[in-house]
Amino acid sequence: MSEDPVPSIAETVLPENEQARLEALRALRVLDTPPEPRFDRLTRLAATLFNAPTALISLIDAERQWFKSRHGFNACETPRGDAFCSSALLLPGGSVMVVEDATKDPLFARNPHVTGTDHVRFYAGALLTTASGHNLGTLCIVDTEPRRFSEAERALLRELGDLITEQLELSTERLEAEEKRRLLELAETVSHVGHWRRTAAGETTWSAEVYRIFGLPPRKPGTPVAMDVVRSAYGADQRARLDDFLDRAMDQDATGEFQTSITRPDGKLRQVVVSARRQLDEGGRVEALFGVVQDVTDRHRAQERVRRSEAQFRLLADHMGDVVTRLQLDGSSRYISPAIRGLLGYTPEEMEGRSAQAFLHPDDRSGLLNAFARIAGGERRSILQLRALHRDGHVVWVETTFQAVLDSEGRPAEVIAVIRDVSERHTLEEELRDARDKAEAASEAKTRFLANISHEVRTPLTSIIGFSKLLQAREGLGAVERQCADRISVSGEALLNVINDVLDYSKLEAGAMVLAAQPFEIRALIRETAEIVLGQIEDKGLSYAEDVGEDVPAVLVGDSVRLRQVLLNLMSNAIKFTEHGGVSVSVRSNTGPNGRPRVRVAVTDTGIGIAPEVAATLFERFVQADESTTRRFGGTGLGLAISRQLVEMMGGAIGVHSRPGQGSEFWFEFPLQPDPAEGATPC
Repeated sequence: MSEDPVPSIAETVLPENEQARLEALRALRVLDTPPEPRFDRLTRLAATLFNAPTALISLIDAERQWFKSRHGFNACETPRGDAFCSSALLLPGGSVMVVEDATKDPLFARNPHVTGTDHVRFYAGALLTTASGHNLGTLCIVDTEPRRFSEAERALLRELGDLITEQLELSTERLEAEEKRRLLELAETVSHVGHWRRTAAGETTWSAEVYRIFGLPPRKPGTPVAMDVVRSAYGADQRARLDDFLDRAMDQDATGEFQTSITRPDGKLRQVVVSARRQLDEGGRVEALFGVVQDVTDRHRAQERVRRSEAQFRLLADHMGDVVTRLQLDGSSRYISPAIRGLLGYTPEEMEGRSAQAFLHPDDRSGLLNAFARIAGGERRSILQLRALHRDGHVVWVETTFQAVLDSEGRPAEVIAVIRDVSERHTLEEELRDARDKAEAASEAKTRFLANISHEVRTPLTSIIGFSKLLQAREGLGAVERQCADRISVSGEALLNVINDVLDYSKLEAGAMVLAAQPFEIRALIRETAEIVLGQIEDKGLSYAEDVGEDVPAVLVGDSVRLRQVLLNLMSNAIKFTEHGGVSVSVRSNTGPNGRPRVRVAVTDTGIGIAPEVAATLFERFVQADESTTRRFGGTGLGLAISRQLVEMMGGAIGVHSRPGQGSEFWFEFPLQPDPAEGATPC
């Protein structure tokens, strides 16, 4: 027959207060601590008193029983599910659980400690119950033979268990007291504050920090300090003050203090604040004086630096042309320099302590409040233009720079404001804004007029060009009539080009130009554009060449119409200003300033060239090389300006390289966007 399995910890019945019990156990901070002789003596005593081979102090953790002391047992801990002591936890506090013969007890007969090599037969465990009522474990004795356990023995085991509980709690109290002492010592060291005590009999003790403040090596806590050591640190005039201070502190309940200086053995001077309060016994008699000594040398030096800085600040502010003021975070002034009289007509005394809002135009007060709110929220510097009110009522425009002043913890403590009269500058800015607005309005009106008149002219002009084409196509025209028809057609086309330029420029100025993004073949675009001007090239006897690099994709994505417009403008200009030689177009891939691939198109000619100072302005509207070229070659001066804006809309750039008499190279670049369908794999 197989044995029933031993219940695991998950199957073990737990005390109702298990969570609180575990917290109380861990609060003792005794688990996994080294052995201690005082506990080992108690387990040896228990084993001797009860003539038992094994005695244990067992503490029941969440999943184990851990032995603070063990006599006659090797393991440091065992699983909680096997522990007799775990069952004892279910009994009322202070109880003793006794198992006289485990082999006959249904709860423990199949326990591994009973059936295994431990051969446990007898168990008696006194609960270790804290003052708060939590069962932490047991003091238990174990035997390999069954035995009887009398009431007197139960009482004795319970008494030993209570003694162990007291020792456990005493350990915690002693540990907490030691930690508090260390924390107090650390706090005193960090804050440079030490404590002292002087009994009614005149015996004085110091904490370690007081020794450090006085420049002496610390002594063991509680060691009396000789009064001659105390008094030697004070000057002769300070000793009388010290004696008077101690006498008064003995006679009154209030805490007294005085600030003085002491001299250390190394000769260094320290500033200290000494405080004291008397302690009374239960009968109301003075038992001792308790006090603290604080080293305030650093604070004293800082205050001296602040006082010197304050004096320097006032000296500087009093002689500045701008107004300098110190403000609280609520906007009230602590100091105002004398220059305020010249700015607003008030004396500093009339304004100090009052809110700055009272001297501002009502519409600007919220701006000041917002600036202070931002500074309180962490902003360090702010500049505002505000309308201040002069004493006589007129408005003074001021530019105010607010600078936060931080305290030792980095938080804003106050604000320094520098106020400058900008009324004249503000008036000039207003006049400039008015002039700019009027100029922009005039420019907009001009643009609208040009667009409207161009539309009005283009309609009849298209008809004129159409009729001239019809006349040119008729047979039987005389030489004079055909010459007239040709002139009408050429002049009409020229005028239409001017009108188209004006319309394009109007669209660009109004932001109404929209670029398309469609696939196109760059080589076809170059070829088709060249065919438009090929007749002009042949008429002038010029050569023409085009070269598209192999690294340029066959199909690109962009606005082919506008690219053709830019290219046609550059080619037309090249032909127009070239009398001998030729014109060429090249296309290459390169890398732009941002590292992205671009397409570069260059139109090169052998024409008259351009001076550098003229080339710098060629892409501005209504600009040509000079008046003579305008008269000789014609044009509106808009073509290159339109080209520049179109290229920049594409995210590109345009420029020229030229020298007088050596021809020119006009180029433009635009982002390389290959057609994604070009590299797709057919289905």
